[in-house]
Amino acid sequence: MAKSNKKFEDISEEYMNIADKEEEIVESYKDDEIEEYEFEEAPKKRLNISKIVNIIFIVIVVCILMIVTDIVCVSKYNAGPFFAIPLHKYNDGGTKEYYGLGYKVIKYNQVQGRRDKEIGFWNLKYNSNPITLQDIDLTIEMHNNEVNTYKKYYKRFVRIISTLKKVDTKNNTITMSYQDEDNKYSLDIICKVVKEQGNLSKLETDKETTIIGTVSNFKIKTKKTNNKLYISNCFVEQ
Repeated sequence: MAKSNKKFEDISEEYMNIADKEEEIVESYKDDEIEEYEFEEAPKKRLNISKIVNIIFIVIVVCILMIVTDIVCVSKYNAGPFFAIPLHKYNDGGTKEYYGLGYKVIKYNQVQGRRDKEIGFWNLKYNSNPITLQDIDLTIEMHNNEVNTYKKYYKRFVRIISTLKKVDTKNNTITMSYQDEDNKYSLDIICKVVKEQGNLSKLETDKETTIIGTVSNFKIKTKKTNNKLYISNCFVEQ
């Protein structure tokens, strides 16, 4: 009977050892499963962060392109704006203010006045007061330093008083000129007149004439030609 009990105890102990080994195997399998899950989850998190960074980068690039496009088109080609929203309109003929991402465009459309476009920051102010210039003063300033003078007045709204020399009704332009007696100082002011101006043939040459408009271009004098200053969106008065 004692032998039988001992044999039973041995079998029980062997069974317990087997059960312990099975439990160790199960625990080991669970640990492997957890490690595998954690191993697979880490790259997914990194992938999500990478996607977010790429999306933010693309949004920033698109915004920069929109801003640069409007700045170039408005300031250089007098076109647009394409990515700004009109939020205010003046009762002066139709001048509008456009707001973009950090910038503002004023598209002037006065009944008889300013017709150009101006771009700046959101604090850009509406300004319809032209810079008044006598032709002799402008001619001397241009003669002394053509480049700096042109930069000074480029895209500025000006009023120029000079003498009318030529009327081109076909191209809707007029030319005013100044030249001193010694032929030292000379300047041609070529004005592109707005269509609303009416019949230019009524204007008299060799008579004092006043124009308002925006400085748009400049050509330096040669041996055969004077300095030429170009004005766009002009209104003429005699």
